[in-house]
Amino acid sequence: MRKALIPLAVAVAMFLLGVFIINTQIWYSARVDSLAGARYAVKNMNIILEEARHATRTAILLADNECDVEGQYRLGTEAALQPHLRTIVILKKDAVWCSSLPGNRILLVNSAALPKSSLLLVPARSTVNGRPVLIYQTEYAGSRIMISMSDSHIRDAMDIPLNGILYSIKVGKNILGMTGDVETVNDAHRADLSVQATDFPYSIDFDSPPLFSLKKLIDGAGGVLLFLMLISGLSAYLLHKYLNKNTLPEESLRRAIFRNEIVPFYQPIVNGKEGTLRGVEVLARWKHPQGGYISPASFIPVAEKTGLIVPLTQSLMAQVSAHMNAIASKLPEGFHVGINFSASHIAAPSFVEECLKYKDSFIRPDLNLVIEVTEREPLDVDEHLVQTLNTLHENGFAIALDDFGTGYSGISYLYDLNIDYIKIDRSFVGRVNAHEDSTRILDSVLDLARKLKISIVAEGVETQEQLEYLNRNNIAFMQGFYFFKPVPFTELIMILLSKPRVKVEVESSASL
Repeated sequence: MRKALIPLAVAVAMFLLGVFIINTQIWYSARVDSLAGARYAVKNMNIILEEARHATRTAILLADNECDVEGQYRLGTEAALQPHLRTIVILKKDAVWCSSLPGNRILLVNSAALPKSSLLLVPARSTVNGRPVLIYQTEYAGSRIMISMSDSHIRDAMDIPLNGILYSIKVGKNILGMTGDVETVNDAHRADLSVQATDFPYSIDFDSPPLFSLKKLIDGAGGVLLFLMLISGLSAYLLHKYLNKNTLPEESLRRAIFRNEIVPFYQPIVNGKEGTLRGVEVLARWKHPQGGYISPASFIPVAEKTGLIVPLTQSLMAQVSAHMNAIASKLPEGFHVGINFSASHIAAPSFVEECLKYKDSFIRPDLNLVIEVTEREPLDVDEHLVQTLNTLHENGFAIALDDFGTGYSGISYLYDLNIDYIKIDRSFVGRVNAHEDSTRILDSVLDLARKLKISIVAEGVETQEQLEYLNRNNIAFMQGFYFFKPVPFTELIMILLSKPRVKVEVESSASL
């Protein structure tokens, strides 16, 4: 699990880092473009104000003379020839003395009340036609020269074709944007960025581009983002391959258990004389996604050594319960279901509780649930172990000693523990053949079991001679390739539906 998360985390980190770098570049580029646009707007505004400065010189010459028809004509001509000027007005003693408009008209409301700043923004309410204007003022020899510039010309100067950037001109505490009227702002209300004009008392203000804009990111670097995503995915894939190239067996097994790749196979147990199916032994198989089914000999020792045998067996118990419940109506009465448990699992404090929950999970209460104690690990036969198995025995479980005779101290277990079955290992059954001496060891084992009144299950039955020998010795339960191989659940269903009776050949009673 950890090795699966590492490549994913690396891929996400690579992608986010790439997005951060690209976004930073886009933001920085937009910021630079915005500043360049503001400087260009300043340049445009200076051109307009230079026109006003030039017109002021003409008005000064007129202020020293008379405002006759010729004087008005000169003011009107100056206003008309300058492309961005609107009106030129000369005030004397706070009254209109001369204007570029016919009849000394003026478009300002109460012009004398306006501040005498060299540059000021006048809102729409202070003009006759209801449009804001920019006023350039000069005081000369008791005269006050006012030159107005239309808001449309001001906005044209600030209309820089940059997506999402809106400029405004600020004069004193008044500001005029691309739309609307002149607004008065306080010192706390300031734009993120500002470019101050050097020749005139105004600035071009604008907000900094947003630090992150998904639309700008996609519009500006959509192809790069797609490439970055592919590179991140490829890096994650290569890293995953590298990390799993030499995966430890423990890590591989842990992942397999987590993914439910360890599945139960069922070794049918047959009544040797009747040929009927009497139960199954649950065997673990690793259903590897690439390698197919893997024998337990390849991973059970690893599971026992690393402690993974406990979660592995717990997974099998849950699957077996679900399988048996699915075919509960097809199971014969008293059907045996045996699962191997390791010594470390039996010694676990929660083992009894696990087994009782396992028993309660079956629909059929008459199933013969068998706890097969394996001898691959030595059993520490103490008071706790004896009490554990006795408690389970009292709750309806049968106790079987698996692989009898091949482990650590199987014979002593028969005396110390309450054993219902011993399972004769295939290594003993496999020696049975036509030679009389081939059964001497097995004869002794069977004789011991009879004297202790313990039932027997013979494993590894593969030949007719072995079947006949076991039948002569009244061994009721057998399993092996002679009858069935271990099968997955789907094949077990087919065996149950076919209601098999294995053909057996038994010697006549005269030979018994």
